[in-house]
Amino acid sequence: MSLTCAKISEEVWLTCVTHALSTETEEIMGLLFGDIEYSDDGQVVALVWGAAPQTRSDRRKDRVETNPEQLAAASAQAERLSAETGKMTRVIGWYHSHPHITVLPSHVDVRTQGMYQLLDAGFLGLIFSCFNEDSKKVGKIQATAFQVSSGWQQNKLHNSFQQFTGNAQDLSSDSEKDALRTAALLSSSPHLNSVDVVNESISSQPKVIDLEDHFLDAGMQEAMHLSNLEMSGAEYMRREVPFEVVPGHTLVKANIHFSSFVSLQRMLFDEEQAAYNQSLAQSRRDDMIHPLTAIHHSATYEASLCKLMEYCLSPALSSLWDRLEENNIRLEALKEENMNLHLQTLPGGQSTRQSPHPSRRKTGSMSSETTNSSSSGQKTAGDKLSPREGRRK
Repeated sequence: MSLTCAKISEEVWLTCVTHALSTETEEIMGLLFGDIEYSDDGQVVALVWGAAPQTRSDRRKDRVETNPEQLAAASAQAERLSAETGKMTRVIGWYHSHPHITVLPSHVDVRTQGMYQLLDAGFLGLIFSCFNEDSKKVGKIQATAFQVSSGWQQNKLHNSFQQFTGNAQDLSSDSEKDALRTAALLSSSPHLNSVDVVNESISSQPKVIDLEDHFLDAGMQEAMHLSNLEMSGAEYMRREVPFEVVPGHTLVKANIHFSSFVSLQRMLFDEEQAAYNQSLAQSRRDDMIHPLTAIHHSATYEASLCKLMEYCLSPALSSLWDRLEENNIRLEALKEENMNLHLQTLPGGQSTRQSPHPSRRKTGSMSSETTNSSSSGQKTAGDKLSPREGRRK
């Protein structure tokens, strides 16, 4: 069973990218939570709505390792998520970063993915390539989702298919015609050998240009070529899985979306604290430590915490505050729209909306009419008086 595509929630994507950008000199790693969905048309879709950043036991530039106990803890966390969301949740994949290197998985990544897929055929791998720049010094972040397939099985099937095709052509009449045409071509061009004939037939077919190779420089193309040569005889072969980032509420109906993003900040602090305690333990001799060594470790630990607050915690708080303000603005707009729709459903709602204060307008018209009637009842100096009015006056 191989995945057709993958859907990743926005919150998981934010967590993975933030975790990848937390360090420039070392790789990071984490696990993905979700489930696999089988559609009626035969598609197998991986739904990812949770992430669990892992504390690194081995911190290197070109590799990252975690403890087996963390995998067991992740399984227990998946069970708790199943109870909270009411939806089956399990460890469905893993992610790690490639700082300053290509997004393509290495042979170690492919072998690790193959070991995971032995336990679960639907296991998904994510790689985030960060801290890279193009020729114009513009930074970019690349991501890829992949699975692996058995390389020796593909090579065996390919060789068997070629052998079967060759035997079938020997028994058919078309092969005889091809042989006659080849002999005639060789006789007409004596300097042309059989390898050139094959190349001529292949070159006549339309070529497919890879845009990704077109934009890569010569050094990167050479590295990819060597990697492909190394992987040609490997046990596993990489297979890219298309993915898309979707809103979290479309995958699961629960309020757990930012739990992984918040737990990431705590995990980064725990990781630095564990590294500090390990350095102190390694520097002790007979339960004693040199004062200068202790000062050095403390200063390094405080500098790491300052960088952590500057590059991770402060941007995370700003992002959450901006998200909250955006949600409040959106909530007010939705409330206003709801009120307008409610007024339209009322009888005479359109006229009510056009004249929100009808009583004031009616009172004003009555007073103006009274004024006009009183003014019309008064006589001017030029008007003639009746005899009765004249006697009274």
